Amino acid sequence: MALLALALLAQSLHLEEAFARARAASPEALAARESVRAAQAGVEVAGQLVNPTVGISVGPDDPKVFGTFDLKLPVLGQRGTAIAAAERDVQAARADAEARLLQLHAAVRRAYASLSAAQTRAQLAERALGLAQELAARADAKVRSGLAPQLEAVQADLSRRRAVQERDDRAAALISARQELGRALALPDASSLQAADALLPLQPVPPLAELLGRTAQHPEVRAFLRQEDAALARAARERAAVRPIPDLSIELMDLQDRTSVGVRAGLAFDLPLLSWNGGRVHEAQAQAAVASAQAAAALQRRQAALRTARARWDAAASRATAFAQEIVPAARRLVKMARDAWELGRAPLVQVLQAQGELTSAEGEASDAALAAQQSLADMEEAAGEAL
Repeated sequence: MALLALALLAQSLHLEEAFARARAASPEALAARESVRAAQAGVEVAGQLVNPTVGISVGPDDPKVFGTFDLKLPVLGQRGTAIAAAERDVQAARADAEARLLQLHAAVRRAYASLSAAQTRAQLAERALGLAQELAARADAKVRSGLAPQLEAVQADLSRRRAVQERDDRAAALISARQELGRALALPDASSLQAADALLPLQPVPPLAELLGRTAQHPEVRAFLRQEDAALARAARERAAVRPIPDLSIELMDLQDRTSVGVRAGLAFDLPLLSWNGGRVHEAQAQAAVASAQAAAALQRRQAALRTARARWDAAASRATAFAQEIVPAARRLVKMARDAWELGRAPLVQVLQAQGELTSAEGEASDAALAAQQSLADMEEAAGEAL
């Protein structure tokens, strides 16, 4: 009844709903989107022209009123290369944001699987406690009627006490799993969170060779490659920055010996005599080389992680299937046979307790194997660079 009441109050959530919630409300997802917006603002900044300078002076000497209007015109490639560099930064920010969202996706899958496994273990513990209580009551009745020795009542009561402790431990683990998933989903209250999807059956995954082929487009690899492009674009920007920038000036003068306002226009250039921006160009080129090396290292790291995750998934999936289809059903049959024999007085209670313990252990290992498979699937997604 306690589990039923809890289920009615639970906030049931499917895995796809958890993914959507994380993308919409998780602080990690919000930070990833804002980083792209910040980079896009950089494009706007790069395209802005310098504000003109306006000056005016008044005095008793000729000219009594003197005004100036000065405007720099970066028309020799400076503005275009600055915009191009900023646009490369946006591409790098987008790839980095995709990498962060991919990590969030994998983290949600792991947390969701952990919650589903914790629910299963809590339900198994609750059921095992019910069976232990029933068995203890039956053993006590047989002892009082003289059909069994006092030892069996003591053994049954000990089994019941262990089942109570296991139930409490699994309840605490369930609370922890709920809080972990709630944190990933930015839920203010996860105390009633319930995973609606079971760990089994496992979804099929593509062959390893196909997954390895996807790693070349991994968001982390692409982020480093875009950083390389951005660094090279910054080098081009710094080379263009040494080109003379036309400086247009207009002077207005009120001369005493003239009835009209005097106008004079001028054009000036900055001459790159003292600096050719060599240091900044070399710095950007070195940053490009670093990003290229990081991209190669990231690709190797992701491929190695993918091979490891796939091996773990194969083993866990095989183990989970074997437990679900063979070992757990056999353990259940063993419990029934041992209990029937004990009820008829043909077997001692210890055989029933042993069979029940083996069933509980098998069901727990089946849940652990399914959890390991789901976690390996999350590792494969994170290593391959996309959801599977």
